[in-house]
Amino acid sequence: MTQAAREAVPSSRLRRGRLGPSRGALVLLGVFALLLAGVELSVGATVPVPSWIPLAFTGVFVVWAAAGIMAWWRRPTNGTGGLLLVGAVFLFVNGAGNLGLPGLVELGAVFATSILAITVHLLHAFPSGRLRGAFSVTTVAVGYGVAFVLQAPLYLLPSAPSTWRTVAEATQSAIGLAVMVATVVILVRRLRSADPKNLRVLLPLYLYGSLAVLAIPVSASVIGLLGGDLAVVGGVQLVVLAGIPVAFLAGVLFGGYTHTVEADALSAWLGVATPARTAVGPALARALGDDSLRVAYWSEERGEFLDERGAPADARDRRAPRQWEEVRVESRLVGAISYDGRMIADPEAVRRAAQVFAIALDRERLTAALMASNEALLRSRLRLVETADRERARIARDLHDGLQVQLVLLALEAQQIANSDDAHPSTAEAATELRRRIDDAAAQLRLLVHAVLPSALVERGLTAATEDLVDRLAMPATLTSDVDDRDLDPAIAHSAYFIVAEALSNAVKHSGARSVSVELRRGSGELRVRVTDDGGGGARLEDGTGLKGLADRVDALGGSFELISPEGGGTEVKVELPCGS
Repeated sequence: MTQAAREAVPSSRLRRGRLGPSRGALVLLGVFALLLAGVELSVGATVPVPSWIPLAFTGVFVVWAAAGIMAWWRRPTNGTGGLLLVGAVFLFVNGAGNLGLPGLVELGAVFATSILAITVHLLHAFPSGRLRGAFSVTTVAVGYGVAFVLQAPLYLLPSAPSTWRTVAEATQSAIGLAVMVATVVILVRRLRSADPKNLRVLLPLYLYGSLAVLAIPVSASVIGLLGGDLAVVGGVQLVVLAGIPVAFLAGVLFGGYTHTVEADALSAWLGVATPARTAVGPALARALGDDSLRVAYWSEERGEFLDERGAPADARDRRAPRQWEEVRVESRLVGAISYDGRMIADPEAVRRAAQVFAIALDRERLTAALMASNEALLRSRLRLVETADRERARIARDLHDGLQVQLVLLALEAQQIANSDDAHPSTAEAATELRRRIDDAAAQLRLLVHAVLPSALVERGLTAATEDLVDRLAMPATLTSDVDDRDLDPAIAHSAYFIVAEALSNAVKHSGARSVSVELRRGSGELRVRVTDDGGGGARLEDGTGLKGLADRVDALGGSFELISPEGGGTEVKVELPCGS
C-alpha cells in the first residue's frame, strides 16, 4: 500500500479483529482429540462393558472433533467450528460415563442430554455461528436449562420415589418439546425469508438437524415398542449423532461458504491489476461467506445508489433481515454493501472488508460511470450516423425526384426547339448543343445520386449493390457473400457498402492492383467485411480522409476497423460491424 493510501485509510480501521484460533492451535486441538480418543479406547478395553460401546462413542467423538476443526479451519471467524468442538467434548464425557467406572458414571449422567442442547444451539446459530435475536437466545438458553438443570434431579436424587422421577422426566420432556417447537418456528421463518442462493444450503441442514434432535429421544420409545433392546437404541442414536456434524460441515464446505479471506488477503487481491481479477461484489461474497451479498455504487449525479448494471439499487437490500453497510473513502461516500444478516452475524467483519475494498469500490464506481458515459456517447454517435444516413437519403431523393426531373424536362424542351420547323439553323444547332449539355449534366447528376445513396442498395440490398460495384470494375474481381439483407439494419448495410466502395476506389486509383476480392460474411452477431487487392500496399489511414472517415463511422457503430497494407504486399481492409444475432 502506498503512503497516500495509508494516510487515506487509517491503520486502526484496517486492523484485523477476532479471527478465531490459529492454524497451529487447531492442529494441537486435533492431536489432543486423538489422544483423548486413544485414552477412551484403552480404558474401554479394560472394563467389563460390551466392546462396541467405547468404539461407537469414540468414533462419534472423533467425527464431531474433526468436523469442528475443519469448519474452524475453513472459516476462522465463524463460531460453528467452536460449537462442534464443544459438542465433541460433551460426547466424550457422555461416552466416558458409559464405561461403568465410578465417578465417570455420575459425570456422564450430568451430560446425558447435553448433545441435544448443543445441536439446538447449532441450528439457531448456523451459518454465522452466533445467535441472532432475543427469541433465539432465549430458546437456546432454555435448551441448555433442559439439558443441565432439569437433568439434575435424575442424578442428584437417585433414591427419590419413582413418582418424583416420573414428574421430573415428564417436565424435562415437555419443556424440551417446547424448545424444539420454538426452534422449528424460527427455522421456518428464516427459510421463508432466505435468499434463494442461501436456501439450497439452509433447507437440508435445518431439516436434518431438526429431525435428528427429535429422533434421538423418540427412538428409544419407538424401538422399545417394537421389542428392540438398548443396544439397538444406542446404535441408532449414535448414527444419528454422527450425521449432525457431517451435515453442518457440508454446509460450511459445499454451501458456497468458502474459506474466508482475511484483511491482508483482501489487500493482496486489491493489488492485482490484471483484467482477470474478479469484480468487487463476487470477491466480497467469497471473502465473507454470503453468496447473496450485493454491492451498490453511489452516484453523485443522480443522488442514489446504483447496481452493477447502472440501475437503481433494489430497495429490499436495506430491509431486514438484510443489512446495509455504507463504504466511504475518507468522508466521501462511494458505495454500500448489502448482505444477509443471518449469514454474517459480525458487522465488524463486513466493515473491515469494506475498508480494504473501499478504493476498489471507488474505482469500479468511476468505471461504471465512465462506461455509462461512454455508452451515452456511443448512442449519440450512432444517432449522428443514422441522422447522416437519413439526410443522405433525403438529398439523394431530392436530387433524383427534383433536379434530375427538371433537367430531363429542360432537355425535352431544348430538343423540341431544335426540331421546330420554323427554327433558324443556328438556333436549332444551339438547342441541340444545349440538350447534349443538359444530358451530360443529368448523367453526372445520376452518378452523384448513386454516390450519395445507390438505388440498388435501397431497393435490392447490400449484396446486390456490392455486386454492381464489383461488376463495374475494369479489373478481375470476385465477390463472396452469405449475407441475408432482409434483417440487416440500414445503418450497418450503408456503412458496409461505403467501406467496400472506398476500398475498391483506392485499389483502382492508388494501389496499382491487378485483381481484387470482396467478402461479406454474417455470423456470431456481426457482419464481417473484407476487401483485399494485390497492389503495391503502403496505404495508411492518415494519408486520406476516405478510409479515416469510414473508420470513425465504424467506431461510432461499435465495430472494429483494421487496415493491413505492408509495402509491396497488397492491401487488406477488415471490418466487423455489430448486427444482432
